[in-house]
Amino acid sequence: MRMMNYGYFPFWGIGAAYGYFPNMHPNHVYPARPDEGLVLLDRQVVDVTGDGHPDQVSLLGQKFSQDTVYYRRLFIQVADRATHKTTLIPLQGGGYHPAMRFCDFNGDRVADIYVSAETGGAGGTSDYYIYTVAHHVPRAIPVPRPLTITGQFLDDYRASISIQEQNKTYTLDLSEKKTSYDQAGYYKNGKLVNPTPVLPNDYGVLRPVDTDHNGVCELYGVQRIAGFYNADTIAYATSLWKWERDRWALIHAAVRKHV
Repeated sequence: MRMMNYGYFPFWGIGAAYGYFPNMHPNHVYPARPDEGLVLLDRQVVDVTGDGHPDQVSLLGQKFSQDTVYYRRLFIQVADRATHKTTLIPLQGGGYHPAMRFCDFNGDRVADIYVSAETGGAGGTSDYYIYTVAHHVPRAIPVPRPLTITGQFLDDYRASISIQEQNKTYTLDLSEKKTSYDQAGYYKNGKLVNPTPVLPNDYGVLRPVDTDHNGVCELYGVQRIAGFYNADTIAYATSLWKWERDRWALIHAAVRKHV
């Protein structure tokens, strides 16, 4: 993977301008309004506006409580070091272990802001956000929706999995699970006892990659597919997305068996 690494990037954000905190330090709590405190999670100096001047981009979080690692609200703060204007961009949700990265996704040669945060659910999924602030105009770039995955178990310890966007069906041999499936009563003499669909999850991974090394990032997604219950992982669906004409285009998708 090749990421843009200019040291400083421009950032787009949506939200009201709050105060700029020039002396913030990681893991310290700072007031954003009288009724809330924000924790500085990450800070990088990147030109995200495209004016050639580095901006100070901070990832801020508001904890659910002081004894938890869950952040109930997340914000991106962009401080224009040339104009001294600051914009605070509220993200739609919170999460665990928030992280921020930079890459040009839309091909305008200006770095965009990418944020991920784990949801903490049993499916191991995360939420993802991308913002552009080129020309000082904040705008969200929506992430691609997860693949539409359907499937069902078949006789002889097999499962069929279809990806709607690809119009393709994969058949998996799950005979190594014969003993556990028989003991659980899912199969009898190789015959499926009850019709059972597979259980696809949302993105567990949706990370920036630069597959063609041109300085513009694509998104590589991974969705876990469960079998009879959520912990019964049987496969992963992978996808590669590229931003084209104001939308994400699916470049490649596949299903691989869990081993």
